[in-house]
Amino acid sequence: MPTSYDLVQYPSLPFDRSHPDQLAVMATLFGLEAAPPQNCRVLEIACADGGNLIPMACELTGSSFRGFDLAAAVVENGQKLIADLGLTNIRIDQMDLMDAGPELGEFDYIIAHGLYSWVPEPVRDKLMSVTKSLLAPQGVAYISFNALPGCRIREMFREMLLIHLRGVTDPNERIKQAREFLDCVRQSKERSGDMGNFLRIEAEFLLDQGPVVLFHDELGEVYHPVFIHDFAAHAGRFGLQFLAEASFPEMQARKFPQEVLDRTEQWCGGDRVMRELYYDFLRGRVFRRTLLCHENLQVSDELIEDRMARLHAASIAKPISSTPNLKDGVAEEFTGSRSASAKTAHPLAKAALVLLGKAWPQSLSFDELVTSAARLIGEKPDPESMIRILFGTFAAGLVELHAFPPRCVAKPGKFPATTVLARFQAKQGKKITTLRHTTVEAEGELERHLLTLLDGSRDFTDLVRELAPEIAGSRDEAARRLQDNLQKLARFGLLVA
Repeated sequence: MPTSYDLVQYPSLPFDRSHPDQLAVMATLFGLEAAPPQNCRVLEIACADGGNLIPMACELTGSSFRGFDLAAAVVENGQKLIADLGLTNIRIDQMDLMDAGPELGEFDYIIAHGLYSWVPEPVRDKLMSVTKSLLAPQGVAYISFNALPGCRIREMFREMLLIHLRGVTDPNERIKQAREFLDCVRQSKERSGDMGNFLRIEAEFLLDQGPVVLFHDELGEVYHPVFIHDFAAHAGRFGLQFLAEASFPEMQARKFPQEVLDRTEQWCGGDRVMRELYYDFLRGRVFRRTLLCHENLQVSDELIEDRMARLHAASIAKPISSTPNLKDGVAEEFTGSRSASAKTAHPLAKAALVLLGKAWPQSLSFDELVTSAARLIGEKPDPESMIRILFGTFAAGLVELHAFPPRCVAKPGKFPATTVLARFQAKQGKKITTLRHTTVEAEGELERHLLTLLDGSRDFTDLVRELAPEIAGSRDEAARRLQDNLQKLARFGLLVA
């Protein structure tokens, strides 16, 4: 019998924090000996059409990937894409989680994104049971869920929508009428002040999520947000423990006053999960991407800073100043993505951020960063200071760490090339998966056409010749626009060596 996901197919996209590279980073930093991403076994439960899993398989050819989903239609789409791409290290099947067992094998990383809060209690229990039985001894599980207390707000809108949609069963009509209702709330000016603004902002957010996400996430039959301590307790009943959040910056409380931090620390009594709970109270967090591991493992209470020396660093950060002063005592501000920023007068910190910004989207090994930054400011290499710098910038979200660096390059090569997946996606539509396991949208037919040509067989002159008929102006103008487009693709993480 068709599921709601067969009737209205959910958009399947890459989730960067679920990538084995990022799971390995967090596991390493909190004391585990994680499997190397380039040689690991990954299972995704409720994988839809493989939009998250297939890009991993394309890039990590030495690893193996398995996925399953209840919805037959989306699984068929994924199987067709796997065949079209000629992948041999991935398999996706139509399967009910309740039927999953040890025959699936053992996995270093298990992913369940967008499942836990939308299935009944017996299925949630089965998810924990399967995760425990299939997870390798040092394995990491990524499970996302709607979190309390923030989702109380979302629940209020859900209840209003369900009342509004009573008696409406057709999926397309439910989506249409739900969006009409939200648009009505968004346009309402009846109530001014904080409450009126709050209602309008939330309605706008739900509309921006898109009709399919609204149908499944907010109007689904099951809607089960939980507090983090209840989630951790549930995992604990099946022999699993809280490892960390998938994003280290989301575990930080850097902007809270010290008095607030002191009080929350007193209330949580040093318990890591309770600390997360109180931070959720203060933030009103609505969604979590939580990592679990076996309960018998020794997980560090705090990030082990020295382990950063095992990793690679990357940063899109740019200095506010066009010519940053690297001398001691002169403060320079750097800004990155998602409003991340840092201000520092430390010469080594400034040198490191300048180097990483120039290298983006490539990453630098710890040793390379230590040596190059010291050389830039004319000092001796200082690994201990660099560890402290990386900790601060990583916690602030200004620097990202990698266990296995993406193979993207900062500049187009003599024969510019992108991935097989990107070329295939460019022929199908606008959404393209990058080597950083993110999604970008190709702007216009020219950019899409360019992507399809980047198979490494054409040099710059060849590309200008093929694209010139589509570009108004002289051949020089075509060359300039092509160069700009190639640089843009490189910055997105779409070009390979």
